[in-house]
Amino acid sequence: MPACSYWITGCGILSKSLLRILYTSKTHNRLSDVDLTKLLHQSRENNQRIQIHGILCYNHSDFIQVLEGPETAVIALYKKILDDERHHDCKLINICLSNKYIFNNWAMGYIDISQGDMRRLRQELPEKLSNDNADKFAYQLKHYLNNPIKKTDQTIFI
Repeated sequence: MPACSYWITGCGILSKSLLRILYTSKTHNRLSDVDLTKLLHQSRENNQRIQIHGILCYNHSDFIQVLEGPETAVIALYKKILDDERHHDCKLINICLSNKYIFNNWAMGYIDISQGDMRRLRQELPEKLSNDNADKFAYQLKHYLNNPIKKTDQTIFI
């Protein structure tokens, strides 16, 4: 039984070349700095090989992640995440087709997000994100990744 209960079905033939997903999940135990570094290194190496790009936001017990790439590769990776014991309470927030990468320079970008912002994002994402807003949110994450704000700034993306 997968650690998370969501299963992707019925994706069918796509008219666009890329699939982008946005999901949230929780961890049972906080990842140590060593485990987080190892996870990011492995993800970047594997993602580069299979042409997946994206970003991971993490705060001690919660993940928000955007993955984008070839349809079969993204679906296979998401299924792997669902079976990963580090993840539970997975929620697929958005899935959409695209003809271009948002995170084309990032095999796996990373943002250490504050606990307050993470809690607010987890509450607001499902209600606020249509396909257009999900892309805007992903672009905001990319902008933040490329131009990090000061830790003291209280910025929420949506």
